[in-house]
Amino acid sequence: MASKASPTKISLSNYPPWNSHMRRCWFFLALVIVLLPQASVAQRHSFGSAPPTAPPPRVPTPSTPIAAVSSGMGAIQFSAVNFGVPPPQALTRQLQADDERTRLSALSSIGAPSQYVQRGHVAEPHSITLQLAQLGDNEDLDALLTAELDNHIVTAVLMQDDNGWRRIATLTYATPFEDPRSTPSTFVHLGRSLVQRDRYRAVFRASSTLPNGDYTENEAVLRIINNRAIITMSFADATRECTVDNTGRQPVINGCNVTQRWLQGDPVDASHRFILVTATGRLSQRDSTSLLSDSRNFQFAHLKSFSCQPFVYSETTLRFEPVGPSKSCSGR
Repeated sequence: MASKASPTKISLSNYPPWNSHMRRCWFFLALVIVLLPQASVAQRHSFGSAPPTAPPPRVPTPSTPIAAVSSGMGAIQFSAVNFGVPPPQALTRQLQADDERTRLSALSSIGAPSQYVQRGHVAEPHSITLQLAQLGDNEDLDALLTAELDNHIVTAVLMQDDNGWRRIATLTYATPFEDPRSTPSTFVHLGRSLVQRDRYRAVFRASSTLPNGDYTENEAVLRIINNRAIITMSFADATRECTVDNTGRQPVINGCNVTQRWLQGDPVDASHRFILVTATGRLSQRDSTSLLSDSRNFQFAHLKSFSCQPFVYSETTLRFEPVGPSKSCSGR
């Protein structure tokens, strides 16, 4: 009688040795997979064992813009506006009218300061100047209407459009009428445009004087571009700074440093650049107390050093922009 086979017992001891070895390998492989990301993170944030990381890529910084050797409008106040006004010839007559309401309306039309457009006492201009010239791109004549008031010189910039005339800007200089050095002709005059020789530019000059006699005069150049009044250039065109000895009973002027500037075309530059010339000199103690010390021609005769800074006219900013540093004109 055949004997009944006993059931087979399954135990780990029954597997061949290589099977146990494979299980251990799979265990260690799974452990490595789990721990590897943590080790990587620890390595990146460990300051002791992690290798140095490469620096971020360097972003190129923009080059330092070139600054003008001088800029600013000083005592010249500029306000851009856009108002409909009567024709300049009519405004000229209205500013001289006997009727106060008519003068009040005309003063308001040219942009006179608020103290002159208040009812009760409407000022009468001491002088009125009307200049007609092509300041813009079209063929129309534009107008500069200047009124000399008690304590201000006011110039209204007027242009024509399809509906008549418009005031697009007002430039004001606070100066008393009693000062003979400031008149409408010293405040504004016309000159040929440096960019379009068949057009004109309006050149404004105004100075501010300190109690000791030192002064700074600023120049601003205006043109009409795209039906707007644009200041294309401004700088301090003349300064005088004196050294004073106050040790004695009376202050004594020991001399004065003088500076003059002007913008001119560069005749030898093929790219049609312009140069801002800065001329400096010194008046001696004797010259600085002379009756001629305030004369621009007298000061010009004492200028000894000349530096030039190149400029180009920018169609983007509608201004003359510096394209190089200021350096000696003789080394150009």
